[in-house]
Amino acid sequence: MNNRIFGIGLASIDFLGVVDHIPRPDSVVEMGQFSIQGGGNAATALVTAAHLGLETRFCGKISDDMFGTFILDGLTNMGIDTSGVVVEPGRVSPFTFVGVEATDGHRVLYHTRGNCSPLVPDEIDLTSIEWASCLLVDGYQIKAQVTAARQAAAAGIPVVLDASHIQEKGMGELLSDANILIATERFAAEVAPMGEVEDSLHELTRMGPHTVVVTLGEEGSIGLDATGIVRVRALPIDSTDTTGAGDVYRGAFLYAHLQGWPLGRCMEFASAAAGLSCQTLGGRAGIPNLEQITETLAAHKTS
Repeated sequence: MNNRIFGIGLASIDFLGVVDHIPRPDSVVEMGQFSIQGGGNAATALVTAAHLGLETRFCGKISDDMFGTFILDGLTNMGIDTSGVVVEPGRVSPFTFVGVEATDGHRVLYHTRGNCSPLVPDEIDLTSIEWASCLLVDGYQIKAQVTAARQAAAAGIPVVLDASHIQEKGMGELLSDANILIATERFAAEVAPMGEVEDSLHELTRMGPHTVVVTLGEEGSIGLDATGIVRVRALPIDSTDTTGAGDVYRGAFLYAHLQGWPLGRCMEFASAAAGLSCQTLGGRAGIPNLEQITETLAAHKTS
């Protein structure tokens, strides 16, 4: 099995600031720490996978503004193949403002996708799908992603859906084409509101994916595949900022999955990666390397 991921979806720029408290209306709060980093669901997952040694290609849409230049440079500098990125001149690229409380890490996010036109199927290099070991989609470009997912299925390439919440109409169609779903608790509650998360897992597998993982924040994650339900606790790591932690989880999970590891081991590895990333402000600055994740897992197993 090769170790190549082709991702289609959102790439953005994050402006992050640490404040003593989330400001009330008409107030001014000085930031104690500030950072500008690349962001976006699929893009940050791919950055994580690339950081762990996988070959990655990304397809998304940005503009030629200064935000887009920053986004593209950030991906390229991480060794990601960005030849499939579509640059639409004269528009505004996606960006997010994130305010993080210094005391407890609570956040307020203000996000815009910008005003680039939607990615269309003809703008995707479909040869990249056959190049890849798996296709990663995040629900931000539904029509294009559904076309790509069906092309992947025809080529026998697994489709992994990164689902934080329902982004656009057609998410159910994309879900039915996915082989692996890695979702937030919010998404599971929106799509399969069954009361207990275990019941939601079974309901989600009936919608298409053969493997489903639901991330639960500080409670860890829970997954289901043919071997049954797996529960993994989150590691007791002091958190500074959870921005991008879910995306790091997905990128690390894909690395582990492509090594052929069982579901439980994949979830443990991804959970450690996500936890370590929360020690640093922003979704990308704290992405751990393979040695750091391995050492952290070993330390907690012997403690």
